[in-house]
Amino acid sequence: MIERLVVSAGLAAVLLVLLDRPRPSPSPLPVRLLLTGLLSWAALGWTANVRRFPDAFPLELPAGSALALQSGVVILGAAAFAAARGRGGLAAGAVFGLSASAIGWCASRWPHLARAVELCGGVFTGMLLTTLLAPAFAATCAALAAALLREERRPSSRRVILALVAVWALATVGAEAALSRVWGFGPRTLAAAAGVPTNAASRTLAVAWLYPEGGRSHRVEERRMSSETTDLSPESIDRLEAFLGRTRFRGVFAQEALAAVRLGRLQWWNEEAALDALTLSLPGRVHPDYLRALELLRAGPVTPARYDRLERLAAATGRRVEGFERASDAQRIFEGFSAAYARFADEEKAREWLSRLEGLWAVSDKRVEAGPLEDLRDGRVEGSIFVDAGGAAAPRVGLFMVWRSSVTGGTRYWLSSSRVPDRDGGFSFEGLGPGRYVLALLGEPEELRGAFAGLPGFIEVTDERPVVRLDPIRIRTRREPAFGARAVPREARLPMALEPPLRLGR
Repeated sequence: MIERLVVSAGLAAVLLVLLDRPRPSPSPLPVRLLLTGLLSWAALGWTANVRRFPDAFPLELPAGSALALQSGVVILGAAAFAAARGRGGLAAGAVFGLSASAIGWCASRWPHLARAVELCGGVFTGMLLTTLLAPAFAATCAALAAALLREERRPSSRRVILALVAVWALATVGAEAALSRVWGFGPRTLAAAAGVPTNAASRTLAVAWLYPEGGRSHRVEERRMSSETTDLSPESIDRLEAFLGRTRFRGVFAQEALAAVRLGRLQWWNEEAALDALTLSLPGRVHPDYLRALELLRAGPVTPARYDRLERLAAATGRRVEGFERASDAQRIFEGFSAAYARFADEEKAREWLSRLEGLWAVSDKRVEAGPLEDLRDGRVEGSIFVDAGGAAAPRVGLFMVWRSSVTGGTRYWLSSSRVPDRDGGFSFEGLGPGRYVLALLGEPEELRGAFAGLPGFIEVTDERPVVRLDPIRIRTRREPAFGARAVPREARLPMALEPPLRLGR
């Protein structure tokens, strides 16, 4: 709003100077000021845009609003020119309004094009285009007015106007065609581009955390299986991955689609697929999410396959700077690599990554976190779960490692593994390192609404107790009528005593 006000004031001043030359205007100055100000404000309405969210596309300009804007610019242009030049200025003002509206329609497309350029990786270019849009359009309007009002330019005014309109039209159409062909510009949302439902159609599941907190033995919370814009059902995640494959991880919605896939795999506790998505590395297009990938590696099974994944993730860093732009993030990544190698008892590489912290000027020795070397490889947690005495399918069981930061004092729960119980309700987690773990359940809200028994609480896996066998977990669901269902009428209550017989008169 402030930018539009400043630019429109500058355009109004230029128009006022051009209209007053070479002879004085017949109308009073306040009238001319008012008309030129309104004309400038209305003309710059073509460059205004509104975003519902900071990371979304601007709203489209409705056809009704565009028609009203064009009519207003034409009428105000004719009125402002007539107030300064008399009846002879009506035609010039109408031509100015029509030409400015034609260029304005092109200008109204550039907020979308600038946002597309920004999403394709040209963040600075997109911001620069957005910043220069209103001044460039105002300068074009001033050039239009000069071509119509200056005596020496009247013979070439038609060519100048056509050239200005052509430059804006060719630049707009060319940029949109290039973005559409190379970067997939066109759809305004990831859901439309990838052919997946929006977040309004996503499912709501429940997560039951089976450890004591706040005086309660467990906690159940609802979880919407979606991102900010799209549904994240397993089918939608597969479509998003196919979309990334078709676009080769480039395009307007590539980064949003990748973030949605990574989030979806984590939401469904699919640790192997999540690790694949988090460690994905394509130079110039995609860099790994080092922090969340290291969380999965540190909390998951301590197996040779996981160590190979850690090695590939470390090799992906190379000389790249993506993900290491800030010293605080680089510190956390270096510490994460050091702790991960320490969990696999690789002291040499743990010290190597810890030594990289010396090159970060913003890091002090007191803030460094390093994990101890750990030798336990065959930790195991096994148990069973029964829902309604085995009459219903058991929900997915997730094992989470409890990690407490000695620097911040915060506690986080990192996904280690997840299992679908077998037909007998049994589940087990193998290849665990030492640590404190908790169990959680993921399922339908109806399955996790009820009474729980046999909750394990916090699970300690140590060198002295590498195998932990849990008591059976039992859930007795409490079925509730669906929303909107008709209530079943109660039966009529029988009287507690017999009614006295009727006495008939003789």
